[in-house]
Amino acid sequence: MASTLMIFLIVILSLMSSQARILKGERAMQKNIDNQLLLHELGFDLSKLKAYRKMSTPEPRSDRVSPGGPDPQHHF
Repeated sequence: MASTLMIFLIVILSLMSSQARILKGERAMQKNIDNQLLLHELGFDLSKLKAYRKMSTPEPRSDRVSPGGPDPQHHF
């Protein structure tokens, strides 16, 4: 019983002290830069590509109108 409790405490303490880290973070960033460089070398305008990407991404509609509240003639 005591040995099981001791093993449990060791496992819990080791999990508490572990830290998360990003794997392949720099590699992914470098790949993005390489893609942009390749597109630029192929003659694409990166600013136009960003604009096209922004236009193709659906944005939430903001033309909704909130109601003015309860109708005063409804409640007599």
